[in-house]
Amino acid sequence: MVDAYAVTIHTDLMRADEAVAAANRIEPASIPSATRRSFHLIEAARAHSLRRDNVAVVYLLNRSYTESPETTRFNVFAHSTVSELTASGSAVLREDTRRLAQDLGVVV
Repeated sequence: MVDAYAVTIHTDLMRADEAVAAANRIEPASIPSATRRSFHLIEAARAHSLRRDNVAVVYLLNRSYTESPETTRFNVFAHSTVSELTASGSAVLREDTRRLAQDLGVVV
């Protein structure tokens, strides 16, 4: 879990490259708790959002939801990002973000 917290720390410090690199070193399946696995995937999505890599953000948030719907549903970053991407994201992601918004209970 210490390695997973590196993602959060680098993201909070706005160090996108270090955050993404730290996230890429962790195999999510190695995290025994579904809640922590989901949180790690959300933090990885946050890291990618610093790079404005919305495809990765949506993919990781969807994976997070698959791991633990409750963790994702009650995460402020997930809600705000899905809401924003549903309103102004690219057409290629629109269907995925709308579906995720529905799953999370985000009003669009």
